[in-house]
Amino acid sequence: MKLKQITAKQFAKETSKFLDQAQRWPLVVRSEKGPALLIRPVSDDDVADELILTSPRFRDSIRRARRNRAAGKGVSLQKVRRIV
Repeated sequence: MKLKQITAKQFAKETSKFLDQAQRWPLVVRSEKGPALLIRPVSDDDVADELILTSPRFRDSIRRARRNRAAGKGVSLQKVRRIV
């Protein structure tokens, strides 16, 4: 599928129209320097994923888990499967 491309000026002038179009297929907004934005349809899962990935608490928990695993404090997948 070829992406529809518009200029930033077009987007500013007809924002509502292009946001409606972006609900159906991805849209690239180009600045003078090249592609600036990719606007695409999102699902509730996409929103939840973004909230999780940008959460400082989530990122901290991943860092702790990686440190624990490196220190040999991790739980094997086999053990988790036995527990669950």
